[in-house]
Amino acid sequence: MSAPVAHCTADAAGTVVFELAGAAGPELVLRRRGGATPADEVRLPLTGPRAVLDHATPLAEGRWDIECDGRPVRPGTRDVRALVDRIPGAGPVTVRVPYPTADGRIALRSWVRAPHAEAGAIHLADGAMTVAGVLYGAGTGDGAAAEARRCEEGEGAPAPRTHRVPVTGGAGGAFTFTLPYAPLAEPAVTAPRLWDLWLLPAHGAAPVRLSRILDDVWDRRRIHVYPAYRADGWLAAPCYSGDNDLRVRLEPGDRHPAAMRTEAVRDG
Repeated sequence: MSAPVAHCTADAAGTVVFELAGAAGPELVLRRRGGATPADEVRLPLTGPRAVLDHATPLAEGRWDIECDGRPVRPGTRDVRALVDRIPGAGPVTVRVPYPTADGRIALRSWVRAPHAEAGAIHLADGAMTVAGVLYGAGTGDGAAAEARRCEEGEGAPAPRTHRVPVTGGAGGAFTFTLPYAPLAEPAVTAPRLWDLWLLPAHGAAPVRLSRILDDVWDRRRIHVYPAYRADGWLAAPCYSGDNDLRVRLEPGDRHPAAMRTEAVRDG
């Protein structure tokens, strides 16, 4: 028996409607990858061929696999136009994007952020990146800053490093900052290096991860690939992680910029 097919429609409020073809089971089951609690499984009853994930149904941040009658569900058409250029309302920012997986299944990417710092246009010039964005669920105040945090993993990794630059706030939560690459290239860049970017809305405020999630793109690594800046001994460029979080990637200077962009897409 062939796997069922789901045609999906998502609205800006967070409701996703699944229209299934070839489904035999009584319900659609969503399971969060890596989850191990009852909240990591959501069951949606099928009414005829339709199952509805209502915007009010809690759904933790992460990637959710979908099955019906013990079988994975294949992707059909996806109408996610309502997610493009959306402006969230009050409360936590929630985003749910149905997407096709690399092995031919339908899955759902969920984000839940409160507050949320949405990255917008990125301007590259003079060895620096200038980021414009909007902060939802909080405002910027005295001492607002952007912070780059060096990503280090594994035994023997150096102590975490950070670098801050001031943030200029504007009306409606708008913010901008300029981050030079050079401080991120110290000490010498001898291997690939990643820096995660955070927004500190005000002095003493909790940091907010800089991301870009308010549209229909579930993985920005293949969508936003920026040109690399070449300096003496290193290359640098903005990139996004597989979770759509904004980063800066550095490479040793003997790498070709095109190779750096290819790796950012694959590994970012």
